[in-house]
Amino acid sequence: MKILLAFGISFISIITFGQEKLDPDKYYAESKTIFLDSKVYGKQRELQIFIPDEYIRNNEKAFKILYLFDAQNSRIFNYISGIVQLMSMNTIEPVIIVGIATEDRWDEFLPLNNHIETLKRYEPPIGHADKLIEHIQTEIEPYLKANYRINDYRLAVGHSLGATFITYAAFKTENLFDYSILLSPNYNYDEKQFVNRFKDFIKTNLTKKKGFYFANGIGDSYEKEFDEPLQEILEILERSKNEKISWKYKKLDINKHELIWFGVYNGLLNWKK
Repeated sequence: MKILLAFGISFISIITFGQEKLDPDKYYAESKTIFLDSKVYGKQRELQIFIPDEYIRNNEKAFKILYLFDAQNSRIFNYISGIVQLMSMNTIEPVIIVGIATEDRWDEFLPLNNHIETLKRYEPPIGHADKLIEHIQTEIEPYLKANYRINDYRLAVGHSLGATFITYAAFKTENLFDYSILLSPNYNYDEKQFVNRFKDFIKTNLTKKKGFYFANGIGDSYEKEFDEPLQEILEILERSKNEKISWKYKKLDINKHELIWFGVYNGLLNWKK
């Protein structure tokens, strides 16, 4: 896979690091943007990547990947990166963050609709979540494995429709994702399509464990709309006897949909446990 462009913040070659003695007082973490040639999308696709300081200092360790969706918003990427860096000082293990820049949230994050009425609210193009899954599995994953020391564990963080996509990908694939932080997921989509998907998912004969952390807030119209199907799903999970599925839910005292990103901290604390 061809890398068309790469640039970093305080970026220094990893090869150089391997040849020189590292300064114990220097912080070697780096963030960079790359653009991949994507055959799936027929154009360049943007990734935001954060490499932790520990990756440079320990050249024998393989690291977990945390996928972040909606990374086209640099403030979101910087916020999540900052939390991960702070918590990895003494609470969670360091991870490589891979932020996927989304160009069309309805089209990339949503699965196909089953009800024609859905198109009155979500105007086409929508429903190509499988295409994003293919992009991750056949283009992003091979790039990461070729360029970084990584293991097979995958976390994911998403908000609203980003969380909807993560849920869908976790259902559809084995390797995506081991642990998902789902912030105000939109499960009301397509007449609560995901309520039925969860009913089927808990009956699945999974070969590996999958963990879910759900968080939502109070007050505004989105939080009220998305809460009802989420509560139905929590009841389904409560009744589930599938030992490969673990989950936790937290109601946040936050009254704005866009601020539920603050729930990432508790989601990472739950992952540590």
